[in-house]
Amino acid sequence: MVSPPNSNTVIDGMACTVTRPEDHTDWSDFPNLGVLTLVSALKAVPGVEPIYIDGTVVPWADVLAFVTENGGRILALCVSAITATYEAGLHLVRAAKRCDPEIVSIFGNDHLTALGQVSLLLRSEIDFAFAGNEVIGSFVDLVTCLSHGMSIDPRVFPGLIWRDGAQVRCTPQQAESLWTDVDYDLVDTAFDHTAIYRKNFEKRVRPTFHRMTGRSVAAGVPVEIARGCIKFARNDACSFCSIQFGGMWRNEVSDADEAWSMIGHAYARGYDYLYLTADELPLTFGRLLSGMHAAPPQWWRDLSDAERPVLVGYARADGLSNERNATVLREIGVRQLMVGLDAGTSRSLEAMAKPLATRHERESSYRAEAMFEHNTRALESAHKADLLLKAGFVVGHLGMDRSLLEDNVASMKALIDANTGAIASVDVEVLSPEPGSLDFQCLIDPARASDRASRLGLHVGSPSDRDQIAERWRNSDLIDREEAMADYVTAVMPELTLDDLAAARDDVRSHATAAGITVGE
Repeated sequence: MVSPPNSNTVIDGMACTVTRPEDHTDWSDFPNLGVLTLVSALKAVPGVEPIYIDGTVVPWADVLAFVTENGGRILALCVSAITATYEAGLHLVRAAKRCDPEIVSIFGNDHLTALGQVSLLLRSEIDFAFAGNEVIGSFVDLVTCLSHGMSIDPRVFPGLIWRDGAQVRCTPQQAESLWTDVDYDLVDTAFDHTAIYRKNFEKRVRPTFHRMTGRSVAAGVPVEIARGCIKFARNDACSFCSIQFGGMWRNEVSDADEAWSMIGHAYARGYDYLYLTADELPLTFGRLLSGMHAAPPQWWRDLSDAERPVLVGYARADGLSNERNATVLREIGVRQLMVGLDAGTSRSLEAMAKPLATRHERESSYRAEAMFEHNTRALESAHKADLLLKAGFVVGHLGMDRSLLEDNVASMKALIDANTGAIASVDVEVLSPEPGSLDFQCLIDPARASDRASRLGLHVGSPSDRDQIAERWRNSDLIDREEAMADYVTAVMPELTLDDLAAARDDVRSHATAAGITVGE
């Protein structure tokens, strides 16, 4: 099981001026939970040795060498691919199949969920792929069949993407429980990943967290007690969100006791900075959090606040603006939250589909104004509850013009200035139309972009430009993110360029740095 690095860091000729890997450090500070979960589940398959490899921290040449040197022993090479890493994964599979064409390649994660049909049509080196999140049981069953030399009936594996002659089909997904039996020992079966993670954590996370809280933490790991976001309930993700929730818009452990058990399991293995993976906590999983708050386990109560594991997670501003929610989070050990403020003006929040959906479109402007107020109140609420925030901003959206860009930058700076005590770090990114997102749909579907812009009272590029750009990306599985970002600006932000957005991003980042706030970690 391999998580590849960003393709533009290992493939010659790919640009990384805007999407620089040094600006995205979180994933190299912690084990990759998706890969670790799958190798943990594979332990039950007789005769199969599951191998965990994280190419974001292990030198790519070492990963290639390991795969080629062990080609004769590899049953399946499984690649967890997001758009930024997909092409590197293809290169790895090609190298493996040159050693042994019988190696079965299996791809999964966001990119294949969004573009699986196109990918299997274009890439003969991909044998199978999986769509969605609830695929652990199906994945294990497929590997079991492969290991026993059994014939494969793709229709019995939920979520499987497969070829049927000249067509590509996907077996319907099915619900499944979260996997709770994570084996942390498997992180180091092939490489000493732990040493690298801890070195990165020591360099990046620990000093910032200690500076902001006075608390020392030693090592971090993601923990999945819940998965999902309230925005998914009505298939109404924010415009830039590429998370594909598949057959279940939310999934969680059975009860608060099981949640505490998973936290305790990670803590007992030396991890004291635990990243809760839910895409949104207080609005989506309020009942679970309240249960955890009402009955914490004895081992946790026996520890002082300074000894308890630190929990880190995600929240929408309209969930965090409720002071009761903020207090509950803090009292169960949540110390830091990622909050996507995303835009500096209400009009831009509306363009990003940030407010919760309503049944009456006429309410959308009002709700965007309310969302902007939630952003302000969330920062105040977090400060009162002694929660640190990692504030996220996105620069750019459908129909953004120069005036809106200037207003957003000014508002982002004002939010930073007013809340330096609550904000531990700031993440500011240029909008990227990731496959699976509404923005990507607007990139490849000019009519949809026109319709959205018209409803929002915003302007997009000329029909000829948008048609030409859509044709370029509509049937492609290799999405050069820098080129797609630039094309999206041309298509739907005709007054601006990608350089304009990058300059605005850097302006906000510099402002945060001058205010003493860490950027990008």
